[in-house]
Amino acid sequence: MRSLSKFVAVLVIAFAFSACKKSSTPAPDTTTSTIMTLTSNGTNISFDDCEEVTASVNNVVHTLISGNSTTNKNISFTVDIVHDPATIKAGQAYPVISTSSQTADAATLFYSPNATDTYVSQLANSQGSVTINGVTATTITGTFSGVLFAEGDFETVVYTITNGAFTAKRN
Repeated sequence: MRSLSKFVAVLVIAFAFSACKKSSTPAPDTTTSTIMTLTSNGTNISFDDCEEVTASVNNVVHTLISGNSTTNKNISFTVDIVHDPATIKAGQAYPVISTSSQTADAATLFYSPNATDTYVSQLANSQGSVTINGVTATTITGTFSGVLFAEGDFETVVYTITNGAFTAKRN
């Protein structure tokens, strides 16, 4: 299970970073600020870039909402919702579960506080939720909370995430 968890975490992180690549698409809508904020163990954290990315893992569609810092590329936070972004609606809520889950309508949280460590929600000790507050053609907004563990540790909470909120650019 640890190998699968690590594989999914690496996959999610790879998708999060691929969302930052420049393309030849039109200039982004600068009228809406795309941000992610959260409180981690009592410390407020802000990401000045937040984007939605669609991924498919074993033919299961995921909506990844990634908060990134444009000044510190080594820190990121990702909310992975196992739900097709085309059908996400305001008012939908998703329980936070594990990194290895392909359970429809559930979410996983990933936090990389530096270049080498990633902390995740765990199935054996699931706590938290993600709620979608608004969906437009260009943005998705929501809130989240949960507890995060080191890989393979299902008992020791490393990070308690509260007051999570995002406004993500839809891709």
